[in-house]
Amino acid sequence: MDYCFLDLETTGFDPDKDSIIEVSFVVRNERKETLNTFDEVIVPTKSELTSTVTHITGISQGEIDEKGLSLSDIRQKIQDQIGESVIVGHNIDFDIGFLVANGIDVSKNPRIDTHELSRILLVGEESYALEILSQKYGFVHTDAHRAMSDVEASVDLFGFLCQRIEALPSDFLRDIQGFLQTKTDWYAKRLFQGLKGVDDFSFSKPIRPSFDSSFSMPEFGSRLPELSSEESIFIEQDDSIKGRDAVMYIAQSLVSQGKKVVILSPKLSFFPWLSKFPTPEVLLDPERLAGFVEEQDKLDNAETTFYLKCFYRHFLGFRGVVYFDLFFQERQLWKQVCVLNEKNLVFQSVLEERQNEDIIALTPQAFWQFQHLPLWQDRVLILDEGEVCAEKLLFSPTKTYSLLSYMESKNDQISTATQFWVTHFCREVIEPKLRHMLSSFPQKLALSPKDRFLDLAQSLREIDRDEEILGMADVLENPPEKSVRWVYYNPENGHLSLSVWKADVWQRQKELLQKFSTVIFHRHNISDSNAFFRVFLGKSQGIFLSDGRLVSPKSIQIPSDLISVKDPKFNSFCARKIIDEVEQKVSDEHWLVVNFSSQESLKKVFTEVSEYFFDHDVTILGEKVTGGDGKLLEKLKTATKVVLFTQNLVHPALAQYPFQTFMVQKFPFSPPHPLLDSIDEQMKQSGQSLWDVWTMPHVMAHLSRRLSVFPSVKGVIWLDPRENSRWGKGVLKSIFSS
Repeated sequence: MDYCFLDLETTGFDPDKDSIIEVSFVVRNERKETLNTFDEVIVPTKSELTSTVTHITGISQGEIDEKGLSLSDIRQKIQDQIGESVIVGHNIDFDIGFLVANGIDVSKNPRIDTHELSRILLVGEESYALEILSQKYGFVHTDAHRAMSDVEASVDLFGFLCQRIEALPSDFLRDIQGFLQTKTDWYAKRLFQGLKGVDDFSFSKPIRPSFDSSFSMPEFGSRLPELSSEESIFIEQDDSIKGRDAVMYIAQSLVSQGKKVVILSPKLSFFPWLSKFPTPEVLLDPERLAGFVEEQDKLDNAETTFYLKCFYRHFLGFRGVVYFDLFFQERQLWKQVCVLNEKNLVFQSVLEERQNEDIIALTPQAFWQFQHLPLWQDRVLILDEGEVCAEKLLFSPTKTYSLLSYMESKNDQISTATQFWVTHFCREVIEPKLRHMLSSFPQKLALSPKDRFLDLAQSLREIDRDEEILGMADVLENPPEKSVRWVYYNPENGHLSLSVWKADVWQRQKELLQKFSTVIFHRHNISDSNAFFRVFLGKSQGIFLSDGRLVSPKSIQIPSDLISVKDPKFNSFCARKIIDEVEQKVSDEHWLVVNFSSQESLKKVFTEVSEYFFDHDVTILGEKVTGGDGKLLEKLKTATKVVLFTQNLVHPALAQYPFQTFMVQKFPFSPPHPLLDSIDEQMKQSGQSLWDVWTMPHVMAHLSRRLSVFPSVKGVIWLDPRENSRWGKGVLKSIFSS
């Protein structure tokens, strides 16, 4: 059998609308002899070449004008040279789809995806991008994103993965033979069949690093004996790394006093040396994994990859999803194989292991969900980022019922009935409340406590009789007392969900929290009022401490020529300011980070700045534009003169780089939420302001959080003209008062 290692460059992601601009492939036989080589630039026939595509691919209009061929002239040549060979590449279905859409029918050719194989065989990679794997394992990749460079890297990666397969443990290979033979038509299974593997296979699980910090807070440690459930310690922070070290210092001090500790943190990656508490749904259930296979006649390519990945990691002894490297649709598949509830034996065994740990770390939402467990008794709580913990506590009583799985059901009767019901609900409920037709934008809509949808509830029950459907119908028909209900609808995929929040559950959660001794780290300035914690955590009495090491002074610069955020030229204005700053200051020792309030704005400004610096020695990286977080962080390791565009990225690795200047494009506001609107109405009745007590602290906290992973930053440049408002001045004063 011959193998065709193939890669394309295109003007976009839609094969029906976008153009192929480069086709490269090498055809080799099983003896690794080259039979055909093809490497040509193609004149686009659908969407045209843009400067953004040029920046990504390196293909210029000049090169196309000089060397570009018409696809129609070479279509048959491509078809003939590929022939019936096995097509191999990284995310190869993308390339095959473009060829088929352009009249080169390779749909019946066998295919092997090196991305699928990598995700099965290479455990715990930061990124599975071809460029990153090539760098790590030393493959040829001289010109990333040019098609022939990717082809050459794919050849090397495929050979490397075949060696990995041959070196798999014999027991694992034996265990999967029955599955490969009867349950899948995945062509790559041939690489695994008939192999003996090795009997002396050894795999070293990642070793948990040890915490090593010289950070000391004796003046704080002396106050720890005063801790009680009535009196808390409140500590201000804005530096995530030093704040983390302070959390660990206090935790270890408490342990030395004979106490046990729970750390609630929204960013567990900052605490790699601590045991984590997993919720059931992040653990693999081996019995459900077996059932995942048994319930189907055949698994498709994606399902096969997912199963082999899970089975291999289970074979190696991994249980938590963090080691399973889930990829896009695999997050939905995971729901079919994870532990369902706390009664499961896998979850119970983890609880036993954690029982004797002096310090346990977990997310705030996990703690609110499992407060009832005896594991937490007599432990001191440390709330890392108290504002985020309060937010998770506020929303923790929310129960959401989703119809997405019913719309995508393999049972045609259920999926059709669900789609019809959603359409009916939109027409009868959502559009009348909006008083206009639905647009293409997602809607989050509050339902009145008086709204009772008897007919819709009954017709929903007729679709299916499982717990999710019946629960949603009951909430539509009879809203619980002192509850808030809202509907979320996304026209793009037809997803509709119903959420209900119960005030009495929130109150009980706060009452439980009040029984714990707590240390609360916070980001907003509470010198004037501690109402935020009093209202949303039920904790306000105690000692308020501050330490200059945890709050880094930063200067702020506000340009005098700011324009309105509503001005259509605002993004271009920001791009110009960024370009000016880069030209004046960015060097190997002085990097720039720009924070955006939305991914849409980030992409627009990123495109404009990238176009300007296309021929410069400046590295422009963007969150979710350059690639996933792992790929972006890997690229930072070898980058120089960096401009980093971020929205939500908060990672400890960022702290090691010389980011000296931080630009804020817009205040990071969250969109309105029906629950907060309802709480706002209640607070007005008691003379309080949700804006002062909730909104302002959260804006401050989230801005501080985004700044906090760049400890080298000395100056902040403010591009949001809303700083002129009263509350805008308040935010800036609170954040930069030191």
